[in-house]
Amino acid sequence: MVEIKKILVNIQFDGASLKALELAKDLAKKYNSQLVVFHEIVDVYMMKKVATSFGMPVPPDTDEKSKKSALEKIEDLLADFNGDKKVIVDISGRVKDVLPKFVSEEKPDLLILTDEYEYIHKKVNVNTLIVK
Repeated sequence: MVEIKKILVNIQFDGASLKALELAKDLAKKYNSQLVVFHEIVDVYMMKKVATSFGMPVPPDTDEKSKKSALEKIEDLLADFNGDKKVIVDISGRVKDVLPKFVSEEKPDLLILTDEYEYIHKKVNVNTLIVK
């Protein structure tokens, strides 16, 4: 039997990634795996980058408010999951640049991505399931 101890899923709150999250929860239940949910807040990263280039101030609590909002959404989505879970919300860049770093740190047995981020599987050495 295949042993999957840790599953990492990237979600961006779109239809495909919510479908990927449901699949990840089902697999984590089936294999009694830890579920790691990763979300990159790209909008805040881009807003800060643009604001800085124009010399505009960014409210100091923007990161914290955005992370709190994302965590609340994710917790709502995980309300029906009783297993071991970890949520990572990051604001340091674009998914394509940041996700491989977190995959390397977390060392999941399975990475679940949507087809939008399918190219990332070439950057990581992990079994990957692509959800369309």
